[in-house]
Amino acid sequence: MAEPWKHLPLSACPHGGGLPARRQSEQEGCQACGLEADLRICLTCGYVGCCESHAAHDTEHYRRTGHPWIRPQRTDYDFLWCYACNAFLEPKTRKPPEKLA
Repeated sequence: MAEPWKHLPLSACPHGGGLPARRQSEQEGCQACGLEADLRICLTCGYVGCCESHAAHDTEHYRRTGHPWIRPQRTDYDFLWCYACNAFLEPKTRKPPEKLA
C-alpha cells in the first residue's frame, strides 16, 4: 500500500535546497497529450504535464527524471508538491491555535 500524502514545512524537505522560487511557462497544454486542464509545471525544468486526475504525465515526468517539485500551471490556486517527500510543502510552519482566556 502506498504511503498517504502529507503536509510538511518546506524546511523539512531535504530536496528543497535547489528549489527555484518560481518557474514560468507559456505552455497551454500537457506536453505529452495536449490536455489543457489541471496542468502542473516542473520547477526544475519547466515541463508541463497533466495531473493524476487525467493521464498523470506530471508523475510520469518525475519518475523519468527525478525532478521532485511541481506547482499548478495556469490556475487560480497554488500549492507546492514534492514527489520525493510525497507531500504538500508549506512555506513555513503553521502556528498552533492560541488558547482563549
